[in-house]
Parts: sequence; C-alpha cells; structure tokens
Amino acid sequence: MSEQGLGGIKEYVFEPASPEFYDEASLAAEERRVFEVCHGCRLCAGLCPSFDVLFDRIDSKDISAAELPEVDLHAVMDACYYCKLCYTKCPYTPPHEFRLDFPHLALRHKAVRFKKGGSGFSGRLLADPAGMTRKSRPVAPLANAVNRSKPARKLMSALLGIHPEAPLPPVASRSFTSRFRKMARPPEPRERVVLFTTCLVDGNYPGLGEALVAFLAACGVEVLLPSGQECCGIPSFDIGDIETSAAKARKNVALLYPYAKQGLAILAPVSSCAMALATEYPLLVAGEEAKAVAAATRDLFDYLAALKARGLWPTSEPSPLGEVAYHLPCHLKQMGVGFKGRDLLRDIPGTTVKVLDACSGHDGTYGIRTATYPASMKVGRKLFHRVKEAEGHVATECPLSALQIGHATGKQAVHPVVLLARAYGIDVVTND
Repeated sequence: MSEQGLGGIKEYVFEPASPEFYDEASLAAEERRVFEVCHGCRLCAGLCPSFDVLFDRIDSKDISAAELPEVDLHAVMDACYYCKLCYTKCPYTPPHEFRLDFPHLALRHKAVRFKKGGSGFSGRLLADPAGMTRKSRPVAPLANAVNRSKPARKLMSALLGIHPEAPLPPVASRSFTSRFRKMARPPEPRERVVLFTTCLVDGNYPGLGEALVAFLAACGVEVLLPSGQECCGIPSFDIGDIETSAAKARKNVALLYPYAKQGLAILAPVSSCAMALATEYPLLVAGEEAKAVAAATRDLFDYLAALKARGLWPTSEPSPLGEVAYHLPCHLKQMGVGFKGRDLLRDIPGTTVKVLDACSGHDGTYGIRTATYPASMKVGRKLFHRVKEAEGHVATECPLSALQIGHATGKQAVHPVVLLARAYGIDVVTND
C-alpha cells in the first residue's frame, strides 16, 4: 500500500537497524542537509509548526541551515507531530535523489533522544493509551467524572503534563471485545474479513465497532476478531520509543499473518492505525510476514466500496442524510486510495457532501499535552472555522479529530460508517 502513497512516496528513509541510525553526528548532518533543501523550496511554509520554526530560525538569524545550532535542530523536530502532510507537498521525496522523508527524520530524532535519556513518567503514560483505558475501565464512570472535573484537571496538568482544557476520550465501561461476542452474525456469510479493533474503538468508542460490524453483517460479511491484539504502536512514536513500537508491531504481525496468508482483508476503523499496519510495520519488522500483513490491510471505505461494486450491500432503501461536512484525516491521505467514505455517502439520494480538507491538530498526545495543546488548537483553526459554518452532519474517520472538533466547535462529529448504518436503518448503539 505504501506504493500508492501521495506526494510520490514509494519508499521511506527509515532504517532503525542501521548502525548509523542512533549516531548523533550522522543525524545532525542529515537534518542540516534536509533543512537546507526545505529552506530553498518552502512549498511547505505554513503547513505545520515544524516548518514555521525552521524558517523562522533561519530567517531571523540570516544563516544557512548548515549553521543551525543544535538547539534549533531540537526545536524543529520536537514540533513535528507526524501528520505526514508534507508528503503531499514535497517534490523531493524518494525516489528523487534528494530523498527527503521529513516525518521519519523527525521520528529518528526523537528516537535518538529517547535512547539517550528515556522519557518521563508522563511521556510513558501517554504513550500507552490502551493501558490507561484498561486500568480505568472498572471505574469508568468515576474516571470520566474526574476527566471532566476542573480541579482534577489542574492536578493532572501539574502531575502529568495534560492540559486542563484538552478534551480526553471517554472510558467505556465495557470494551468492544466483550460486546463483540454477543453481536449477531450474518446467517450465510458471503465473505469474511478481519478486524483490527484499535485501542480507541476497543476501550473508548465501542459503539463505532458495533456500527461497523452491524453494517458489514447487513452486507453479508462475517467479521473475525483475533484475540490478543496490541496497540498499533503509533503512540510510542511521540516519545521516540521505537523498540516498544516494534515489539507491538511484531506481536500484531504474528497474530494477523495467518489471516493475511489466507487472503483475508484486514480492516482498521481508525485511519492512523490502518496506516501503521500498511506503511510502518514493514519498516519496523523485517521479513515477509510484515509485508504480507501490510498488503492485506485495506482502507475501510475502499473495502466497503469494493463490496458495493460486487453487489454485497444492504438491500434496504437508504434514507437521505442531507448535508454532510466530511473531514479528511491527515493519515487517511497517506493510504493513497482516495476518499471512498465521501463517495459512499454522496451516493445516497438526498445527500450532499462538503469536504473539509484541513488538519484537526490533535494527533494523540500532541493535542492534550500542556506544552503543545495551544499549538494544536492553532493548527486546527481552519478546520474549526469550516465546521462552524457547515450545516447538517459532521463526519470524520478519526475519533480523535472528532473529539477535537467537538471541543472547539460544540458540534458532534461521527464516523462515516455510523452515518451509513443510520441511512440504511441498521439499528446500533453508538455510545456507552
């Protein structure tokens, strides 16, 4: 799937196994080389905080990128939150001879710093969202109340570095995995598919998983849910903990490979997690099994569109949805398959879809950390403005973007598969 990426991305410059990967001198030299190319091009000016910092440091000091001091290298790379939007702008990504891969360079920078000094308690905690949710589940109502309490949030800011105003995902009292066992299956399945639940669906938004399974059942598709799934590993990228990310990737690859070998599609209802399986796992895990899992991973709505094209679709007449403002998550763009969720909603009679192509600025921990929350809200301003102007439904394939949108605008954003289920009269529960 990486060969279909946007911005000419067919390969990536990221080799954790290389002897030079953790060498600080080698890293600094590569950063200055890349920064000089970016300085001369500037197509990505205003795209994200990293480039704002880079160009400001160069211009304010009237120096070349080669003269940037170490503190400026840190400032540029620390501002990267791995949205990968620069892939869509940069003309110098591989196979161009300049071989610019800015997101993975920033990840390497964080990995070197993590290897050298580790991460504090707050960083490790935020890098394990599945663990936090699992520990909170037995007291979910209390945990949610604490997360809404202003005094408690001030304490969390002081102790954990979580901004007191940042929205936090709700903790579900029952995981999606426990609910899945009781969900109806199609009596005569026409096809089978494997679901990679993601931490967010399993622990925070199980109703989304229920809507997806119910909709697929209406299409005659049986969902398989392998037990023992780990977090995709992307949250560990935020602190540069490549080893933990790779360990989680290896476990998931071992779990999913037998299904990929059978030719079954692997679906993840969160675009960031699908991107992890499809593009990051072959970089983190050597061997053909990771490549097979990556090849079997499908964008959810690309898969649904293929079902519809083959006649595997609900038979009921859909109800019109009116106007839908459709947000495009950054990581969805990296899947390189177009925006099939938008197309499926647009095909419903009496439905118009308005695309909102702007970053929400959330990116997991970036949107909740005290140090980066203000920048996160600044990044999302264009999107928030467009949402406020929109009429009707607001949809996004990223639950964290939905959380950010609701926080900034007061409008609830829902996953497109939930809207599809509603349109076709498929009765599902979409909250805890």
